Amino acid sequence: MSTPPIDLLAIGAHPDDVELFCGGTVAKMVAAGRSVVVAHLSAGERGTRGSREERLAEADAAAKILGVEWHVLDCGDTRMENTESNREQIIRLIRELKPTIVLTHDPNDRHPDHRKANEMVTDACFYAGVGGIETDHPRHRPQGVFYFIGNGKGQQSPQFVVDVTTTFEQKMQSLKAYQSQFFNPAYQGADTYIASERFWLSLEGRARMFGSLIDANYGEAFVSDRPLPVGDPTALFAPSS
Repeated sequence: MSTPPIDLLAIGAHPDDVELFCGGTVAKMVAAGRSVVVAHLSAGERGTRGSREERLAEADAAAKILGVEWHVLDCGDTRMENTESNREQIIRLIRELKPTIVLTHDPNDRHPDHRKANEMVTDACFYAGVGGIETDHPRHRPQGVFYFIGNGKGQQSPQFVVDVTTTFEQKMQSLKAYQSQFFNPAYQGADTYIASERFWLSLEGRARMFGSLIDANYGEAFVSDRPLPVGDPTALFAPSS
């Protein structure tokens, strides 16, 4: 069980989003001794493939592979809206865990739930620091909110890329835990793009493309809604320990 305050809270709209877009980063932070928690804003209960029960079992298996604690909220698969009740669920989790950094969807993702998750989480991170909103835990505002680049509606330039070469295979294993969602000829379900072999093969190409931007084998890309503070520019290029 993670003891607050934690280092990193990664929030996705559905089970498999965090693993898909920043699973390598999550695994790398865990390996570095950081405290990391994953949260899903829904159980993916309205997806084309997989039942609620299957998705939650898959989320649990993926979390074990990444070595993280996980939570599921009820913000409504395909019905996500930036409502007070949905924000309050996220605010409560943020105040309970007290993360330093939050990772979530970028605002340009073509999936409506991902875009709405971005808005909800961004607003909840702000409101979690407002004292007049009462919950069981005192106010807490994360120091940074960063957005993992998803399936965007247009070309996006990352503001930073995390080298996930050492954890890329672990990320892929966590995705394989979602047997109902990704390429799996043994699963009897409707055809979808993310369940195709073409999509599965594209994941390595995407990671190699982002990695090439920082001279790494594999990378995961992020953007921020504000400039990043840098105290020592040379430390950005210090050799990894």
